[in-house]
Amino acid sequence: MSDPSYHHENLRDELIKAGLNLLDEGGYENLSLRGAAKACGVSHTAPYRHFQNKDELVYAIAARALQQFNETLKSAVGQYPNDPQAQLREMGCRYIQFFLENPEYMRLFFLNRNPDTVYGKQEVQERLGALEKPYDTFYQTIVRICEQKTQDGKMGERDPRALTLANWGLVHGIAILLTQKEFEYDGDVMELVKDIIWDGNTPNL
Repeated sequence: MSDPSYHHENLRDELIKAGLNLLDEGGYENLSLRGAAKACGVSHTAPYRHFQNKDELVYAIAARALQQFNETLKSAVGQYPNDPQAQLREMGCRYIQFFLENPEYMRLFFLNRNPDTVYGKQEVQERLGALEKPYDTFYQTIVRICEQKTQDGKMGERDPRALTLANWGLVHGIAILLTQKEFEYDGDVMELVKDIIWDGNTPNL
């Protein structure tokens, strides 16, 4: 009998997706390579071609999530290469939309405080720490805004980290309220978000 895993051309990607669902539903303790294999419909030995153990799978899940998140933020910079203020506004919108489309990532990054989760594993934390961080993408945009406004004489000396906290806190708070369904809105919620961020209804963005 042939190994069913050979019918899966992108088994590594499928295992990461299945692993994310299992991690989101049952936490670190209930995640296993065997469970991911079962979810993908392959033999229990098939995942070992791609991951040595469960923590390797957990790292791959978190690394992909971080990279996708960071690429989402960086895409706003690419859209407005010469306008850091517009970069920040668009970044805020994409931040919120990213988590609306991927609420499991919000839970993975920010809402899971169980010490036995991915962030409780020191080895995984250290490897993730070596990746390019979404925070740095956000922060460097704030720095560019401060530099531009200082050069134009429109702003005195300001602490970029304080401005980062204010702006990050705004979009992060909105993202949590929306992904947790704590805020009800009958219309297009992303249009509402864009109105808030782009139409000057906030003092920071």
